[in-house]
Amino acid sequence: MKVAFLFPGQGSQSLGMGADFVAQFADAQAIEAYLNQLATPNHPPSLSAIMKADGDAQQLQRTLYTQPAILAVSMMAYQAFQTQTQGSIVPVATAGHSLGEFSALVAAGVLTFQQAAQLVVQRAQLMETATEGTMAAVLGLSASQVQTCLAQQNLPVDQLVVVANDNASVQVVISGTVAGIEAVTPALKTAGAKRVLPLPVGGAFHSPLMQAPSATFNQAIEAQSFQTAKLPVVCNVNAQPTTAAVELKATLQQQMCSGVQWTKTLETLVETLGVQAVIEFGPGKVLTGLIKKQYPQVEAFNVFDIASLEATVEWVNNQPSFFTAKPESTSPTVIQGITIPTNVQPALFV
Repeated sequence: MKVAFLFPGQGSQSLGMGADFVAQFADAQAIEAYLNQLATPNHPPSLSAIMKADGDAQQLQRTLYTQPAILAVSMMAYQAFQTQTQGSIVPVATAGHSLGEFSALVAAGVLTFQQAAQLVVQRAQLMETATEGTMAAVLGLSASQVQTCLAQQNLPVDQLVVVANDNASVQVVISGTVAGIEAVTPALKTAGAKRVLPLPVGGAFHSPLMQAPSATFNQAIEAQSFQTAKLPVVCNVNAQPTTAAVELKATLQQQMCSGVQWTKTLETLVETLGVQAVIEFGPGKVLTGLIKKQYPQVEAFNVFDIASLEATVEWVNNQPSFFTAKPESTSPTVIQGITIPTNVQPALFV
């Protein structure tokens, strides 16, 4: 059976996420400690305090904290799964939605966890300060229908609106100026949109309005060394699989100003690569929900807490065809040489 590993993006966060893994796995403690040091180095509360079940929901909604928190939980879930399966499962590809692409790059061996954490913290800081524009979800129209509608409006430059996320056949997110989104909303509803819902974000993410923070962030990406992927990564901006380090770096540099081609990403995984099952690592069930709508025949599993980890491992154990790969060809573990507090003793520290 061919399986793909998926990683969610911003919007999947919830209080208490990751607590199960931190309580049971030393590797999760190391991941938490490292991101605490990066994301909240000089002031309380720590990232882990914000994330806990009785933490600060309003703070967790901030891009500044949401992004490193989701990276942390995705990596905790992935590492726990690797531990429980002894790294025996070799996916045919990885993919991540927006922020999730950084986790996908770690799973494919392109970036180390430390590199991804450093980049995500800087990305979150830059996107937190991007206050120009907004976003809205359009329900009931496809991306092509939305694009046609936008083109027909002949909006002026100061009312820029683009398709930011093509999430599913009838779930699209638009991004642009506040005036532009207000101007196109009636036309989208006339075209058949069931609802146009403003999103609680501080900027026009995945649009040309992000050019200034993107230029700064791209310098940080350029400074990082990308490795050839050990397995294909299906990139957000073009929905194409690649293992080439230069292509993965170039597409990541385009991501902040470009739309997320998630519907086409799923097409690539299922129709081109023959994926029959997916495992989503991280909080929520957004990505498995989207693939089940588009391809109901694909088996979909989530790893977001201990119960879901156990259920997924049980399913894997009943799929002996997964265990045919040689150990040297398996996906890399996340924890590689992190400096952590002396009271943290990770079990898989390589």
